[in-house]
Amino acid sequence: MTSRERVKLAFTHKEADKVPVDFGNFCCSNINADTMRKLRRYYGLKDHPVKIKDMSTMVGIMEEDLMDTMGCDIQELDPYANTFGNINKDWKEWSYFGETVLIPGGCALKNDKKGGTYIYPQGDTTVEPSGYMPSGGFYFDNLERSPPYDEDNLNPLDQVEEFQIVPEETLNFHKQRMEIYSKKERAIQASPGYFGLGDANNIPGPNLRKPKGIRNIADWYTVPLLYPDFIEEVFEILIDRAIETFKKYFEVFGNNLDIVYICGTDFGTQNGPMINPETFKTLYMPHYKRLGDWVHANTEWKLIKHCCGGIFPLIPYMIEAGIDALNPVQCSAEGMDPRRLKETYGEDIVFWGGGVNTQKTLPFGTPREVYDEVIERLRVFSKGGGYIFNTIHNIQANIPVANIVAMVDAVKEFNGSK
Repeated sequence: MTSRERVKLAFTHKEADKVPVDFGNFCCSNINADTMRKLRRYYGLKDHPVKIKDMSTMVGIMEEDLMDTMGCDIQELDPYANTFGNINKDWKEWSYFGETVLIPGGCALKNDKKGGTYIYPQGDTTVEPSGYMPSGGFYFDNLERSPPYDEDNLNPLDQVEEFQIVPEETLNFHKQRMEIYSKKERAIQASPGYFGLGDANNIPGPNLRKPKGIRNIADWYTVPLLYPDFIEEVFEILIDRAIETFKKYFEVFGNNLDIVYICGTDFGTQNGPMINPETFKTLYMPHYKRLGDWVHANTEWKLIKHCCGGIFPLIPYMIEAGIDALNPVQCSAEGMDPRRLKETYGEDIVFWGGGVNTQKTLPFGTPREVYDEVIERLRVFSKGGGYIFNTIHNIQANIPVANIVAMVDAVKEFNGSK
């Protein structure tokens, strides 16, 4: 089977010749740039600076040779811009932990003279920086910069300024990428704009020069209780714009796109849901369902949603909303036992992730422990199809290369036995 056939079969909940694999081709299945370069060296691939896909998480863009080596079945249409609004082109060099990486040419950085680095929205140094990497840090954290909001005059348009119907330059960028990637046999995953319903990573407006609205994350989590009509208006606008954007993508790409990312809002913690399931059902599910209904009525696309944490009781509502795949499948969180997940929901939603614990086993275990955990997860999740292998969220910095290699070897050996 081709990679694309393998992935498409997974979404029918049938077993393919091999378990489909994703490394680095979804926004939450990426590999840290420094780790990626170490992997390239280990595998004897061309040693050159890695392009940074996103300055927030400092993950690298996967290249064809590394995808082939790691056995990837999925190809992402590269994001046009990163978290801070920098366009991913005109690359320039920057030093990251003593290694040269390539960052967008329009990216503006400033040293704080204490070893830390500020990053500016859309490269505009005339406004306040929107992100900061502390001395010794690995990532750029968002900075909250918006003025106090007036609760008596809340404007939903302030809250959605960064979420616009896709502009032509983004579509043209993806047309160019598709011309390259469609010649391969991998399934294509894309993020046609981004319309997260309250994704904490986007609440501060890191890509906006002067964000307005409720941009403090702690305040945002009180919005459903304090301003229910306001949040309904915000979500209505977001889904309206998402559908219009999806229409434009379908006009251009049709069903050459296979999987579409719709949202990264997290609803779980290590200890279970952070939201009452009934609240999720009444507040969030109808909006996801409106988008899911349009997609499934008009395209062959499959929808993937990212949601960390212990969300076992929320999954039925995600299924009802038309979400086809769930990532990252955080098996270490409360209620997320792999067997329980598979037995309860395995026929109704694709599990994309869950392959190895990236908080403990992958960074701190032995290669043997990594290998054994990967094999066990594959045995559980692959039964009957409906599974795409990936780690639980991104592969971070300072992960022992031997452990990553043990993971890749385990997947290849498992697939070779099928």
